[in-house]
Amino acid sequence: MPESALSLVIHLTRSLPGSVLAIDRRGLITTVNDSWRECGMAAGLSARFEWTGTDYFELMRELVLPPDDMSELLQAIQSIFLGERLVYSGRFPMPPFLRRGKWFQIEAFPILDESNGATSFVLLSHRYTASVTDSSPAKAPVMNHYRKPLPFLPICASCKSVHKGGQWVPIERFLQQELHVELTHDICPSCIAELYPQYARVLNGLAE
Repeated sequence: MPESALSLVIHLTRSLPGSVLAIDRRGLITTVNDSWRECGMAAGLSARFEWTGTDYFELMRELVLPPDDMSELLQAIQSIFLGERLVYSGRFPMPPFLRRGKWFQIEAFPILDESNGATSFVLLSHRYTASVTDSSPAKAPVMNHYRKPLPFLPICASCKSVHKGGQWVPIERFLQQELHVELTHDICPSCIAELYPQYARVLNGLAE
């Protein structure tokens, strides 16, 4: 497993709101947060249930989603791993054993391996809502974000703001609006080495 991608996915799983988990390319669960464990117990699973290594798609097929919705979700996640889709967001009826709302939304986005740019994991957030935005009883439309058909997205070479809708939007705000995630600041090893070389030497010594 790519260690840097694995560390990032564990950190994000614990930080993001909602019931969050990560899966690998085989669809096996890598890590889950406490909210996800609570949902598992609501479904009748033991508090000691071992989530790591569980087949996410099999679990969703048996407990949560009907066949048509399951097929949509499976295809969407596979397309993220193949690099054909950037993110996925879909809203589905709440299963009977959960009483948090009438609908829940699944949002998925990739965690990339820095060494080759391939998608190592997909992070999935399950969030619960009281109602859909329209009055129709049918399922709310799914938002699909494909990587290949998208036009070039202008980004400032200096400050990294994104040009969208006639305005320059800070990259942090753009990611929050497009991916619906909360961001937190960290600093990567390369920037530590450049900005704080004295700390970089200490960290390298600890790693050895």
